[in-house]
Amino acid sequence: MTARRRADGGWTTPVVTPFSGTHRDVDPFVTPDGRRLYFSSDRPRGLGGPATFATWYVERRGGTWGPPVDPGAPLNSGAGDVFVSAARDGLLLFSSSRSGASRVFSARETAGRWETPQPVTFGSVTDAGNPAIAPSGRFAVFVRAPAGGAADLFVSCRSAATWEEPRAIAGAVNSPFADFAPSIDAAERFLYFTSERPGVVGPVAAGTRPPGDLYRIGLDAAGVGCQIRR
Repeated sequence: MTARRRADGGWTTPVVTPFSGTHRDVDPFVTPDGRRLYFSSDRPRGLGGPATFATWYVERRGGTWGPPVDPGAPLNSGAGDVFVSAARDGLLLFSSSRSGASRVFSARETAGRWETPQPVTFGSVTDAGNPAIAPSGRFAVFVRAPAGGAADLFVSCRSAATWEEPRAIAGAVNSPFADFAPSIDAAERFLYFTSERPGVVGPVAAGTRPPGDLYRIGLDAAGVGCQIRR
């Protein structure tokens, strides 16, 4: 869906993007320069076998988005590949189950070719998901869900090529409900995320998954605390 901020500070009514509306298209991410939009989709890839989610992208052409592009291997695999985010220097983080268990991988595109994705460890953590790397590349916010518990958001600072031990996001971001799908604005001032805590809809019956709402909080209030290059 696409919406624009109005002059009065509100939002226009969301509409379906031209390249979507037929298949399951999720996890949209617009690169910091606004020129490319990555998303995850189960649309056919011509590989045969059961459909799995893969990474696709569209590029900005004037005032519209171009046709969806499947970057193919090695960025995509025969397993599920979802939730892409990218820093200004071209470093991509995404979730994939290509190694058996779902974890975060990184990759770069050089001269139109993708390097082989490499698994990412945040400190000692390997079971991260929904990775949102900051535009500066100095930190990443991701999701962890303990066995039998709800998903929470964590942050890991980056020093050279090393990711530090993660910390839980502060500012009452994490709740007893699922908190996930983080996103960081281009100016690195705000963290956006989805939470299934009671919100627009309010409490739901036991055993029913809440619909979830979008939330925003300043990075300082969220206790990110990394050396942020604005």
